[in-house]
Amino acid sequence: MSPASITMFLFMPKKRFLQPKKKNKYDNLSRPEAEFDFHDRGVLASYHIRKLADDFLDDCRRRKLSKILFITGKGLHSKNGMPVIKPFLKKYLLSLSDVLRVYEGRRDRGGEGTLEVILSEN
Repeated sequence: MSPASITMFLFMPKKRFLQPKKKNKYDNLSRPEAEFDFHDRGVLASYHIRKLADDFLDDCRRRKLSKILFITGKGLHSKNGMPVIKPFLKKYLLSLSDVLRVYEGRRDRGGEGTLEVILSEN
């Protein structure tokens, strides 16, 4: 290599390549096995919310699923702009004996408009 080509090589701008996103090998372990969406069901009274949740939970228990996602929405279209379904559903789910954990869903699964639920595996 000539000194000119070495100098040219040293001062060439670095090319930036997009690196592929690394896959988290544990991501599937936390992915919900089933989900239920309360959207497009109109205005729901508390007994409707409870009935829909119970039916879905019974189905999940029969299928031996333990990681569940409820899509409740953020409540942006509620009369007062405050969520109705999510607070009621969270309180109800926490009262059930086979529900181990209830928490807000991850951002990539809907964030504050979702509830992730862990059921006991009995």
